[in-house]
Amino acid sequence: MYQVKLPYGKGYILGEIPYAFENVSISEEAIQHSSSEEIIRALKNPIGASLADIKGAKNVVIVTSDLTRPVPNKLILPPLLEELEAVGIKKENITVLIGTGLHRVSPEEEFAELVGEELAKEIKVISHDAWDEENLVYLGKSSRNTPIVINKHYAEADAKIVLGVIDPHQFAGISGGAKGVVIGVGGEKLVQANHSMLTHPQARLGIIEGNPVREDIDEIGGIIGIDFIVNVVLNSKKEVVKAVAGHFVEAHRVGVEIARKTLQVELNQTADLIIAASGGFPKDVNLYQAQKALLHAAIAVKEGGTIILVAKCDEGVGEERFTEQMKKAKTPQQILDNFTQEEFRIGAHKAYLWGTSLIKARVILVADGIDPETARIMQVEKADTLQQAIDMAIGSLPENPKIYVMPKAPSTIPLMINK
Repeated sequence: MYQVKLPYGKGYILGEIPYAFENVSISEEAIQHSSSEEIIRALKNPIGASLADIKGAKNVVIVTSDLTRPVPNKLILPPLLEELEAVGIKKENITVLIGTGLHRVSPEEEFAELVGEELAKEIKVISHDAWDEENLVYLGKSSRNTPIVINKHYAEADAKIVLGVIDPHQFAGISGGAKGVVIGVGGEKLVQANHSMLTHPQARLGIIEGNPVREDIDEIGGIIGIDFIVNVVLNSKKEVVKAVAGHFVEAHRVGVEIARKTLQVELNQTADLIIAASGGFPKDVNLYQAQKALLHAAIAVKEGGTIILVAKCDEGVGEERFTEQMKKAKTPQQILDNFTQEEFRIGAHKAYLWGTSLIKARVILVADGIDPETARIMQVEKADTLQQAIDMAIGSLPENPKIYVMPKAPSTIPLMINK
């Protein structure tokens, strides 16, 4: 028997399988510097932009992500604040704005977890709310007709800094760069218009050039203004493999090329069974987030194969519209048909992405926060434990099956080189 150990919430989940498997995960690249040293190195060697350009700014906003993204704020913020102080910007003139996108508003009790206890006391921290009209401003439209509705605090700042992780994104291609602010502190109308392009053939995992979603984000970033970014590439231990800082496009693209070497895994055949985890908290906090792991696994599974999706989902599905859209359909094809025939709605788009995976493979879900009725609505089989899921899957496997285990599926880009 071979043991399978996967991240699950803030812990791990175990199972045994009677077949050898291949571990498919992001590269464990040698760390040349400690995470803190690498961030300091990037700040001292910016690409295409400098903090000196915002010297003496009286109102600085630093945008970072909510708890669903593993941005290492506690490592980035202290040296960043030192660099800002060196160009005459004091802490009392700085606001950290939590970019929640269309996720729930981050409550104050999470601020210490996001930025560190000391900084949460010393610096102003606020959360974006995509539906709070009083704190949104309209700045025109992009060339793709996306309404530029952005957080008022960001729009009115003298200087604007964005933090982020360069990670795979299922239809923006790669995250990081301008996405942290354009989507992170965008209003619902902006996010909805941008994400409505997700059915475009170039709006795919790992694709940037010619991807209308990504190109729209970068154009809007230029319109709203981004003075400086700090982006990191993480390995599976969430250590900083590389950090980049500077111009929101130039520095980001350097980071993307580094990230590809870490995040892409070449595979020469599809699998009969994939056991995929979201990487644990925060990426498996709900099914809305865990869907990304399913989509990544579906790239590498055979037509008609099986995916076991492991995600704790303490917050359940995490989005009412996702559930509502799923309730309308009885088959995976009907999910896709309904979506393409209806007006685009954020939240409902997750059902479309979910359905593209269900079309290809049988899905068995291991999730404490999802009850059997919800699993039925989501058109997946439910298992109480990883071992039960494995036992359910074994009966449908051929002799000498090809099996992949993806412990950090949302951060792993399977690159099929010989389908």
